Amino acid sequence: MTSSAYGSTLPWAEPSWYTGRPTPYYKDSHRRLRDTVRAWCEQHVTPYAEEWAASGVVPPTLYATCAKAGFLVPIASGKSIPKQWSNYPIIGGIKSEEWDGFHDFVLWDELLRGGSIAPLFIGLVVGAPPLLKYASKQLQDKIFPEILSGEKRICLAVTEPSAGSDVRNITTTAEKTPDGKHYIVNGEKKWITNGIYSDYFMTAVRTGGAGAEGISMLLIPRSEGLRTRKIEVIAGPLSATTYVTFEDVKVPVEYLIGKEGEGFRQTMVNFNHERLWIAFQALRGCRTALNDAFQWAIKREAFDKTLIEQPVVRNKLGNCGRQVEALQAWTEQIVYELENLSDAEGARILGGTTALLKVEAGMVCKYVAEECLKIMGGLGLTKTGQGARIEAFYRSVPSLVVPGGSEDVLIDLGVREALKLHRHLEKAKTRL
Repeated sequence: MTSSAYGSTLPWAEPSWYTGRPTPYYKDSHRRLRDTVRAWCEQHVTPYAEEWAASGVVPPTLYATCAKAGFLVPIASGKSIPKQWSNYPIIGGIKSEEWDGFHDFVLWDELLRGGSIAPLFIGLVVGAPPLLKYASKQLQDKIFPEILSGEKRICLAVTEPSAGSDVRNITTTAEKTPDGKHYIVNGEKKWITNGIYSDYFMTAVRTGGAGAEGISMLLIPRSEGLRTRKIEVIAGPLSATTYVTFEDVKVPVEYLIGKEGEGFRQTMVNFNHERLWIAFQALRGCRTALNDAFQWAIKREAFDKTLIEQPVVRNKLGNCGRQVEALQAWTEQIVYELENLSDAEGARILGGTTALLKVEAGMVCKYVAEECLKIMGGLGLTKTGQGARIEAFYRSVPSLVVPGGSEDVLIDLGVREALKLHRHLEKAKTRL
């Protein structure tokens, strides 16, 4: 016998385990986290979502509120929370040693369902992992208390006006001063999420010659010579997309992440979590759109029948459902594999697969958003009312397709990585 359903019972509006069906992945702590985050968002976010979207700003004080509620530590951590962070609050009362990749998935699924709060954390999602994985203990001890308390914010600054997916060709430079105590940074970064609100910029810089070997990662505090300005993007203003300029910015050498020349590898490993996280966003966006499209199709009449009685409408919804559930299953499989691999092995084995997952997530989003908008008709073009969430999702799809690597680049990467694994396995077979 299955347990009772949670949330919407409309087809594909929630993950299957929310409906009470058996699952090999989720247990009581995941359910508790789901319930807590949804209740928190319904109290602190949902009533104000339209107001914030209209004004283009989420109140800055909400970030500190989120820190106290226990969101920041798991968001900065991803699939596992370091023991040294166990003294910070964790949403849902989950113990740090219990936290896993499925808690991360559930957390984001509910945050994204809650609406406009999710963009607050994008900088932390992509900016904190290099600090956690590669920085010196001294730098971690200085910076993490500031950002985990909500006092300060961090973002990732890799993309440049002329170097997007082609990270190897970034041109922002970091040159050491004659006394060797500082780097002087010059260059520009573009499409940097949360940049205008950030105090720290996890930045890919060129410390050496051309190509990947000359790239390093440098944590740059907001200081003299660092300027930010907001960029208006199709998805709306809440992500605070930013143009960043560095003009003779002086950074202590202690803010180097790892060693010089390691920045490209650090960036590529960091992309894997970002791409998985994009799949999380895609899934909840699709489910929200399906929920609203089903609600409308059940009550809207046309040609003497409700829309749901029209075979062509059921065909649209059925095709959406099969793609969303397939994407969910693939995402869960990758989360499970990452749980059972070291960080290094996960990056080696699943880098190409995660790239392809991100591509698939974008393609599913494009299909579901367009089909649900068609079902809504004119309401799907309206920013208020019953079609508002579908309109917003349709508009946000490019922000899931473009960031994290373009489709063509990632498909090629997926094939190259798959062939690399093939050659590795064939060599292993010959040694047996």
